[in-house]
Amino acid sequence: MYCKACAQAITTIDQQLTVNTSFRHTFFNPTGIVFQLGCYKKAHGCEAVGVPSSEFSWFNGYLWTFALCSGCQSHLGWFFDSGSSSFWGLILNKLKE
Repeated sequence: MYCKACAQAITTIDQQLTVNTSFRHTFFNPTGIVFQLGCYKKAHGCEAVGVPSSEFSWFNGYLWTFALCSGCQSHLGWFFDSGSSSFWGLILNKLKE
């Protein structure tokens, strides 16, 4: 999987992860923007940026930070961390195969 903006390698299909019974999730943020996320164990082409927050977390018990493309700094999703487990929730329409 590659960043749609710059073609940086982000992750691979074998890193897909089931979280809360699904790989794919649809959520909206506080401003009403809808995101379709895919969950991944690892995303070597992403950087977790910012102060971890529990505010409006889509996954109970997890803090989130922004996930940016390490190539172009485009916002690709979020990194979720519970302290005992973590994963990347990446915006599917910002990635290409």
